[in-house]
Amino acid sequence: MVTAQQEAVKRYFTGTHRTRAPEQTWALATGLFDRCGISRVADVTGLDVLGIPTWVAVRPLASTLSVSQGKGATDTAAKVSACMEAIELWYAENLPAAGEPVTANAAELALPYDFTGLQRAARSLVTDRTPLEWLPAGVIGEPRTTLVPRPCVGISSLASPAWSPPLLRVSSNGLASGNCIEEATLHALFELVERDATADLIDRPTTVRDHIAPETVDDPGCADLIARIADAGAWLELVDNTRDPHFPCYVAYLWSPEDPSIYSGSGCHTDPAVALSRAITEAAQSRLTVINGTRDDVHGSLYRSHRWDAEQPETPADRTGSWARALERVDRVECDSMDEELVRCARLVGARTGQPVLAVPLTTVDEPLAVVRVVAPGLRFGAGDECPRPVQPNRS
Repeated sequence: MVTAQQEAVKRYFTGTHRTRAPEQTWALATGLFDRCGISRVADVTGLDVLGIPTWVAVRPLASTLSVSQGKGATDTAAKVSACMEAIELWYAENLPAAGEPVTANAAELALPYDFTGLQRAARSLVTDRTPLEWLPAGVIGEPRTTLVPRPCVGISSLASPAWSPPLLRVSSNGLASGNCIEEATLHALFELVERDATADLIDRPTTVRDHIAPETVDDPGCADLIARIADAGAWLELVDNTRDPHFPCYVAYLWSPEDPSIYSGSGCHTDPAVALSRAITEAAQSRLTVINGTRDDVHGSLYRSHRWDAEQPETPADRTGSWARALERVDRVECDSMDEELVRCARLVGARTGQPVLAVPLTTVDEPLAVVRVVAPGLRFGAGDECPRPVQPNRS
Protein backbone atom coordinates (compact mmCIF):
# COMPACT_ATOMS: atom_id res chain seq x y z
CA MET A 1 0.00 0.00 0.00
CA VAL A 2 1.38 3.39 -1.00
CA THR A 3 1.10 5.80 1.93
CA ALA A 4 2.81 8.92 0.55
CA GLN A 5 1.31 11.16 -2.09
CA GLN A 6 1.11 9.41 -5.45
CA GLU A 7 3.27 10.45 -8.39
CA ALA A 8 1.26 12.43 -10.94
CA VAL A 9 0.83 9.72 -13.61
CA LYS A 10 -2.81 9.00 -14.50
CA ARG A 11 -3.87 5.45 -13.71
CA TYR A 12 -7.65 5.40 -13.23
CA PHE A 13 -10.11 6.52 -15.92
CA THR A 14 -13.64 5.39 -14.96
CA GLY A 15 -15.72 8.57 -14.93
CA THR A 16 -12.69 10.61 -13.88
CA HIS A 17 -8.91 10.87 -14.22
CA ARG A 18 -7.02 9.94 -11.05
CA THR A 19 -3.59 8.66 -10.08
CA ARG A 20 -5.05 5.95 -7.84
CA ALA A 21 -8.04 3.65 -8.00
CA PRO A 22 -10.86 4.63 -5.58
CA GLU A 23 -10.18 1.59 -3.39
CA GLN A 24 -6.61 2.81 -2.73
CA THR A 25 -7.76 6.36 -2.04
CA TRP A 26 -10.42 5.08 0.35
CA ALA A 27 -7.83 3.18 2.36
CA LEU A 28 -5.78 6.35 2.78
CA ALA A 29 -8.76 8.62 3.44
CA THR A 30 -10.00 6.49 6.34
CA GLY A 31 -6.70 7.20 8.08
CA LEU A 32 -7.68 10.89 8.21
CA PHE A 33 -11.16 10.37 9.68
CA ASP A 34 -10.12 10.98 13.29
CA ARG A 35 -8.14 14.10 12.46
CA CYS A 36 -10.88 15.59 10.27
CA GLY A 37 -13.73 14.55 12.58
CA ILE A 38 -15.54 12.27 10.13
CA SER A 39 -17.86 10.12 12.20
CA ARG A 40 -19.92 8.41 9.52
CA VAL A 41 -19.99 7.67 5.79
CA ALA A 42 -23.37 6.48 4.50
CA ASP A 43 -24.92 5.24 1.26
CA VAL A 44 -28.06 7.25 0.40
CA THR A 45 -28.43 6.00 -3.20
CA GLY A 46 -31.53 3.96 -2.41
CA LEU A 47 -33.51 7.00 -1.26
CA ASP A 48 -34.00 7.94 -4.92
CA VAL A 49 -35.28 5.92 -7.87
CA LEU A 50 -32.35 6.65 -10.20
CA GLY A 51 -29.78 4.21 -8.82
CA ILE A 52 -26.83 6.57 -9.43
CA PRO A 53 -24.34 6.07 -6.55
CA THR A 54 -24.48 8.90 -3.99
CA TRP A 55 -22.96 8.87 -0.49
CA VAL A 56 -22.61 11.31 2.41
CA ALA A 57 -19.83 11.92 4.95
CA VAL A 58 -20.67 13.44 8.33
CA ARG A 59 -18.49 15.77 10.48
CA PRO A 60 -20.54 16.75 13.56
CA LEU A 61 -18.05 19.42 14.73
CA ALA A 62 -17.59 21.14 11.37
CA SER A 63 -17.41 24.94 11.24
CA THR A 64 -18.91 24.92 7.74
CA LEU A 65 -20.99 22.05 6.35
CA SER A 66 -21.33 19.05 8.63
CA VAL A 67 -22.63 16.81 5.82
CA SER A 68 -20.71 16.42 2.56
CA GLN A 69 -22.06 14.70 -0.54
CA GLY A 70 -20.24 12.48 -2.99
CA LYS A 71 -21.17 10.99 -6.33
CA GLY A 72 -19.53 8.69 -8.83
CA ALA A 73 -19.89 5.94 -11.39
CA THR A 74 -19.51 3.28 -8.66
CA ASP A 75 -20.33 3.01 -4.96
CA THR A 76 -16.66 3.15 -4.03
CA ALA A 77 -16.07 6.25 -6.18
CA ALA A 78 -19.08 7.97 -4.60
CA LYS A 79 -17.97 6.98 -1.10
CA VAL A 80 -14.49 8.38 -1.75
CA SER A 81 -15.95 11.55 -3.26
CA ALA A 82 -17.99 12.21 -0.11
CA CYS A 83 -15.16 11.70 2.36
CA MET A 84 -12.66 13.65 0.23
CA GLU A 85 -15.02 16.63 0.20
CA ALA A 86 -15.30 16.40 3.98
CA ILE A 87 -11.51 16.18 4.31
CA GLU A 88 -10.86 19.20 2.09
CA LEU A 89 -13.40 21.26 4.04
CA TRP A 90 -11.61 20.43 7.31
CA TYR A 91 -8.31 21.58 5.86
CA ALA A 92 -9.87 24.82 4.57
CA GLU A 93 -11.45 25.45 7.99
CA ASN A 94 -8.20 24.89 9.89
CA LEU A 95 -5.42 25.75 7.40
CA PRO A 96 -2.83 23.58 9.19
CA ALA A 97 -0.15 23.99 6.50
CA ALA A 98 -0.98 27.30 4.81
CA GLY A 99 1.83 29.28 6.46
CA GLU A 100 1.87 32.36 8.66
CA PRO A 101 -0.40 35.19 7.47
CA VAL A 102 1.00 38.64 6.71
CA THR A 103 -1.12 41.73 7.39
CA ALA A 104 -0.95 44.38 4.68
CA ASN A 105 -3.02 46.11 2.04
CA ALA A 106 -2.84 45.30 -1.66
CA ALA A 107 -1.25 48.65 -2.53
CA GLU A 108 1.77 47.77 -0.38
CA LEU A 109 2.38 44.47 -2.15
CA ALA A 110 3.95 43.85 -5.55
CA LEU A 111 1.21 41.48 -6.67
CA PRO A 112 1.58 39.81 -10.10
CA TYR A 113 -2.19 39.93 -10.58
CA ASP A 114 -5.00 42.48 -10.50
CA PHE A 115 -6.41 42.60 -6.98
CA THR A 116 -9.76 43.81 -8.35
CA GLY A 117 -10.13 40.50 -10.22
CA LEU A 118 -10.75 38.60 -6.99
CA GLN A 119 -14.31 37.62 -6.09
CA ARG A 120 -15.93 40.21 -3.85
CA ALA A 121 -18.73 39.92 -1.34
CA ALA A 122 -22.07 41.58 -2.03
CA ARG A 123 -21.82 45.35 -1.42
CA SER A 124 -18.10 44.93 -0.82
CA LEU A 125 -16.22 47.85 0.70
CA VAL A 126 -12.76 46.42 -0.01
CA THR A 127 -10.15 48.60 -1.76
CA ASP A 128 -6.43 48.21 -2.36
CA ARG A 129 -5.94 50.17 0.89
CA THR A 130 -7.95 47.76 3.07
CA PRO A 131 -5.77 45.88 5.58
CA LEU A 132 -6.07 42.13 5.02
CA GLU A 133 -4.35 38.95 6.10
CA TRP A 134 -2.36 37.34 3.26
CA LEU A 135 -1.07 33.80 2.75
CA PRO A 136 1.75 32.56 0.48
CA ALA A 137 0.75 31.09 -2.88
CA GLY A 138 2.60 29.62 -5.80
CA VAL A 139 2.15 30.68 -9.42
CA ILE A 140 1.25 27.52 -11.35
CA GLY A 141 3.79 26.73 -14.05
CA GLU A 142 6.30 29.32 -12.81
CA PRO A 143 9.07 29.22 -10.17
CA ARG A 144 7.78 32.18 -8.18
CA THR A 145 5.49 32.86 -5.27
CA THR A 146 3.13 35.64 -4.28
CA LEU A 147 0.43 36.35 -1.69
CA VAL A 148 -3.35 35.94 -1.74
CA PRO A 149 -5.90 37.21 0.81
CA ARG A 150 -6.66 34.72 3.56
CA PRO A 151 -10.45 34.97 2.94
CA CYS A 152 -9.78 33.54 -0.56
CA VAL A 153 -8.26 30.44 1.03
CA GLY A 154 -9.91 29.64 4.37
CA ILE A 155 -13.61 29.16 5.03
CA SER A 156 -15.82 29.28 8.12
CA SER A 157 -19.51 29.64 8.90
CA LEU A 158 -19.00 30.50 12.54
CA ALA A 159 -20.50 33.76 13.75
CA SER A 160 -17.96 36.49 14.44
CA PRO A 161 -18.07 38.19 17.86
CA ALA A 162 -17.53 41.57 16.18
CA TRP A 163 -19.05 43.29 13.15
CA SER A 164 -16.90 43.47 10.05
CA PRO A 165 -17.64 45.13 6.69
CA PRO A 166 -18.30 42.99 3.58
CA LEU A 167 -15.00 42.52 1.78
CA LEU A 168 -14.05 39.42 -0.20
CA ARG A 169 -16.37 36.55 -1.02
CA VAL A 170 -15.80 33.41 1.06
CA SER A 171 -16.73 30.12 -0.63
CA SER A 172 -15.36 26.68 -1.40
CA ASN A 173 -14.94 27.50 -5.10
CA GLY A 174 -11.48 26.30 -6.16
CA LEU A 175 -11.01 23.99 -3.18
CA ALA A 176 -10.15 20.39 -4.06
CA SER A 177 -8.39 17.28 -2.81
CA GLY A 178 -6.58 14.49 -4.58
CA ASN A 179 -4.01 11.72 -4.42
CA CYS A 180 -1.21 14.20 -5.13
CA ILE A 181 -0.88 17.97 -5.21
CA GLU A 182 -1.02 18.12 -9.03
CA GLU A 183 -4.24 16.08 -9.12
CA ALA A 184 -5.91 18.23 -6.48
CA THR A 185 -4.79 21.47 -8.14
CA LEU A 186 -6.00 20.41 -11.57
CA HIS A 187 -9.46 19.47 -10.31
CA ALA A 188 -9.72 22.73 -8.37
CA LEU A 189 -8.91 24.60 -11.58
CA PHE A 190 -11.57 22.63 -13.48
CA GLU A 191 -14.12 23.74 -10.88
CA LEU A 192 -13.13 27.39 -11.30
CA VAL A 193 -13.46 27.15 -15.09
CA GLU A 194 -16.82 25.36 -14.71
CA ARG A 195 -18.21 28.08 -12.42
CA ASP A 196 -16.98 30.74 -14.82
CA ALA A 197 -18.73 29.02 -17.73
CA THR A 198 -22.04 28.73 -15.86
CA ALA A 199 -21.94 32.19 -14.24
CA ASP A 200 -24.39 33.72 -16.72
CA LEU A 201 -26.33 30.59 -17.65
CA ILE A 202 -29.51 31.91 -16.01
CA ASP A 203 -29.53 34.80 -18.49
CA ARG A 204 -29.63 32.50 -21.52
CA PRO A 205 -33.13 31.06 -22.07
CA THR A 206 -33.58 27.41 -22.99
CA THR A 207 -34.42 28.45 -26.54
CA VAL A 208 -30.90 29.76 -27.19
CA ARG A 209 -28.95 26.98 -25.51
CA ASP A 210 -27.22 24.14 -27.35
CA HIS A 211 -28.74 20.85 -26.21
CA ILE A 212 -27.51 17.28 -26.63
CA ALA A 213 -30.00 14.49 -27.24
CA PRO A 214 -29.26 11.96 -24.45
CA GLU A 215 -29.85 8.97 -26.74
CA THR A 216 -26.94 10.06 -28.99
CA VAL A 217 -24.32 9.79 -26.22
CA ASP A 218 -22.20 6.73 -26.98
CA ASP A 219 -19.59 6.96 -24.24
CA PRO A 220 -20.16 3.72 -22.27
CA GLY A 221 -20.00 5.27 -18.80
CA CYS A 222 -22.29 8.19 -19.61
CA ALA A 223 -24.63 5.96 -21.61
CA ASP A 224 -25.04 3.73 -18.56
CA LEU A 225 -25.95 6.72 -16.36
CA ILE A 226 -28.43 7.95 -18.96
CA ALA A 227 -30.00 4.48 -19.23
CA ARG A 228 -30.52 4.33 -15.46
CA ILE A 229 -32.33 7.67 -15.56
CA ALA A 230 -34.48 6.59 -18.51
CA ASP A 231 -35.32 3.25 -16.86
CA ALA A 232 -36.49 5.17 -13.76
CA GLY A 233 -38.96 7.14 -15.91
CA ALA A 234 -37.16 10.44 -15.31
CA TRP A 235 -36.62 13.30 -17.77
CA LEU A 236 -33.06 14.37 -18.59
CA GLU A 237 -31.88 17.44 -20.45
CA LEU A 238 -28.24 17.90 -21.44
CA VAL A 239 -26.82 21.32 -22.32
CA ASP A 240 -23.53 21.93 -24.08
CA ASN A 241 -22.16 24.88 -22.12
CA THR A 242 -18.65 24.83 -23.59
CA ARG A 243 -17.24 28.36 -23.79
CA ASP A 244 -13.62 27.39 -24.44
CA PRO A 245 -12.91 24.42 -26.75
CA HIS A 246 -10.07 23.32 -24.45
CA PHE A 247 -12.48 22.96 -21.51
CA PRO A 248 -15.69 21.11 -22.48
CA CYS A 249 -18.45 21.98 -20.01
CA TYR A 250 -21.92 20.46 -19.77
CA VAL A 251 -25.03 20.95 -17.65
CA ALA A 252 -27.61 18.28 -16.84
CA TYR A 253 -31.19 18.84 -15.67
CA LEU A 254 -33.28 16.11 -14.01
CA TRP A 255 -37.02 15.84 -13.35
CA SER A 256 -39.23 12.93 -12.35
CA PRO A 257 -42.84 12.49 -11.15
CA GLU A 258 -41.63 11.27 -7.73
CA ASP A 259 -40.02 14.64 -7.06
CA PRO A 260 -41.31 17.05 -9.72
CA SER A 261 -38.66 19.72 -9.26
CA ILE A 262 -35.83 20.43 -11.67
CA TYR A 263 -32.38 19.60 -10.33
CA SER A 264 -29.16 20.56 -12.06
CA GLY A 265 -25.52 19.55 -12.21
CA SER A 266 -22.55 20.78 -14.21
CA GLY A 267 -19.14 19.40 -15.07
CA CYS A 268 -15.94 20.60 -16.72
CA HIS A 269 -12.86 18.65 -17.72
CA THR A 270 -10.44 18.32 -20.61
CA ASP A 271 -12.05 14.93 -21.33
CA PRO A 272 -15.62 15.61 -22.58
CA ALA A 273 -16.91 12.25 -21.34
CA VAL A 274 -15.65 12.98 -17.81
CA ALA A 275 -17.23 16.45 -17.94
CA LEU A 276 -20.59 14.99 -19.00
CA SER A 277 -20.42 12.24 -16.39
CA ARG A 278 -19.77 14.81 -13.68
CA ALA A 279 -22.76 16.88 -14.80
CA ILE A 280 -25.14 13.90 -14.76
CA THR A 281 -23.96 12.50 -11.43
CA GLU A 282 -24.02 15.95 -9.84
CA ALA A 283 -27.63 16.45 -10.92
CA ALA A 284 -28.51 13.11 -9.31
CA GLN A 285 -26.59 14.15 -6.20
CA SER A 286 -28.52 17.44 -6.05
CA ARG A 287 -31.78 15.48 -5.95
CA LEU A 288 -30.55 13.24 -3.18
CA THR A 289 -29.26 16.22 -1.20
CA VAL A 290 -32.85 17.43 -0.94
CA ILE A 291 -34.38 13.98 -0.55
CA ASN A 292 -31.93 13.06 2.20
CA GLY A 293 -32.44 16.40 3.94
CA THR A 294 -29.36 16.31 6.20
CA ARG A 295 -27.20 18.93 4.55
CA ASP A 296 -26.90 22.14 6.57
CA ASP A 297 -27.72 24.57 3.75
CA VAL A 298 -30.90 22.89 2.46
CA HIS A 299 -33.67 25.47 2.79
CA GLY A 300 -37.17 24.60 3.98
CA SER A 301 -38.67 26.11 0.84
CA LEU A 302 -37.38 23.10 -1.11
CA TYR A 303 -40.01 20.95 0.61
CA ARG A 304 -43.01 23.19 0.01
CA SER A 305 -45.34 21.96 -2.68
CA HIS A 306 -45.78 25.35 -4.33
CA ARG A 307 -42.15 25.19 -5.52
CA TRP A 308 -42.60 21.95 -7.40
CA ASP A 309 -42.88 21.99 -11.17
CA ALA A 310 -46.14 20.11 -11.82
CA GLU A 311 -45.46 19.22 -15.45
CA GLN A 312 -42.51 17.58 -17.12
CA PRO A 313 -40.42 20.26 -18.89
CA GLU A 314 -39.62 20.08 -22.58
CA THR A 315 -36.35 20.51 -24.42
CA PRO A 316 -36.76 22.78 -27.49
CA ALA A 317 -36.58 20.40 -30.45
CA ASP A 318 -34.99 22.97 -32.74
CA ARG A 319 -32.02 23.40 -30.38
CA THR A 320 -31.22 19.71 -29.82
CA GLY A 321 -28.06 18.35 -31.38
CA SER A 322 -25.99 15.21 -30.99
CA TRP A 323 -23.09 14.15 -28.82
CA ALA A 324 -20.96 13.81 -31.96
CA ARG A 325 -21.69 17.41 -32.83
CA ALA A 326 -20.75 18.52 -29.33
CA LEU A 327 -17.43 16.68 -29.59
CA GLU A 328 -16.63 18.62 -32.76
CA ARG A 329 -16.43 21.77 -30.63
CA VAL A 330 -13.75 20.28 -28.36
CA ASP A 331 -10.02 20.83 -28.91
CA ARG A 332 -8.75 17.92 -26.86
CA VAL A 333 -5.09 17.27 -26.07
CA GLU A 334 -4.49 14.12 -24.06
CA CYS A 335 -1.87 14.24 -21.29
CA ASP A 336 -0.52 11.18 -19.49
CA SER A 337 0.41 13.06 -16.32
CA MET A 338 -1.41 15.47 -14.04
CA ASP A 339 1.49 17.91 -13.85
CA GLU A 340 1.74 18.27 -17.64
CA GLU A 341 -2.02 18.83 -17.94
CA LEU A 342 -2.06 21.24 -15.00
CA VAL A 343 0.58 23.54 -16.48
CA ARG A 344 -1.13 23.48 -19.87
CA CYS A 345 -4.55 24.29 -18.41
CA ALA A 346 -3.20 27.04 -16.15
CA ARG A 347 -1.54 28.70 -19.14
CA LEU A 348 -4.76 28.51 -21.14
CA VAL A 349 -6.73 30.14 -18.31
CA GLY A 350 -4.00 32.73 -17.81
CA ALA A 351 -4.03 33.61 -21.50
CA ARG A 352 -7.78 34.18 -21.30
CA THR A 353 -7.80 36.31 -18.15
CA GLY A 354 -4.42 37.98 -18.48
CA GLN A 355 -3.75 36.87 -14.89
CA PRO A 356 -1.61 34.07 -13.40
CA VAL A 357 -3.32 31.10 -11.76
CA LEU A 358 -2.35 30.73 -8.11
CA ALA A 359 -2.27 27.71 -5.79
CA VAL A 360 -2.13 27.47 -2.00
CA PRO A 361 -1.30 23.94 -0.76
CA LEU A 362 -3.19 23.11 2.44
CA THR A 363 -1.30 19.87 3.08
CA THR A 364 2.40 19.05 3.29
CA VAL A 365 4.18 16.79 0.82
CA ASP A 366 4.57 13.99 3.39
CA GLU A 367 0.81 13.63 3.96
CA PRO A 368 -0.94 10.72 2.20
CA LEU A 369 -3.46 12.91 0.35
CA ALA A 370 -3.35 16.46 -0.95
CA VAL A 371 -5.67 19.44 -0.48
CA VAL A 372 -5.18 22.69 -2.34
CA ARG A 373 -6.93 26.01 -2.88
CA VAL A 374 -6.64 27.53 -6.37
CA VAL A 375 -7.31 31.21 -7.02
CA ALA A 376 -7.76 32.43 -10.60
CA PRO A 377 -8.28 36.22 -10.68
CA GLY A 378 -10.53 37.25 -13.53
CA LEU A 379 -12.73 34.15 -13.65
CA ARG A 380 -16.39 34.71 -12.81
CA PHE A 381 -18.42 33.06 -10.07
CA GLY A 382 -22.21 33.38 -10.18
CA ALA A 383 -24.85 32.11 -7.78
CA GLY A 384 -22.73 29.17 -6.70
CA ASP A 385 -22.86 25.55 -7.78
CA GLU A 386 -26.43 25.68 -9.05
CA CYS A 387 -27.40 26.15 -12.70
CA PRO A 388 -31.05 27.29 -12.72
CA ARG A 389 -33.07 26.43 -15.79
CA PRO A 390 -35.03 29.50 -16.96
CA VAL A 391 -38.67 29.09 -17.88
CA GLN A 392 -38.99 28.65 -21.61
CA PRO A 393 -40.46 31.79 -23.18
CA ASN A 394 -43.91 31.55 -24.71
CA ARG A 395 -43.52 31.68 -28.48
CA SER A 396 -47.16 32.38 -29.18
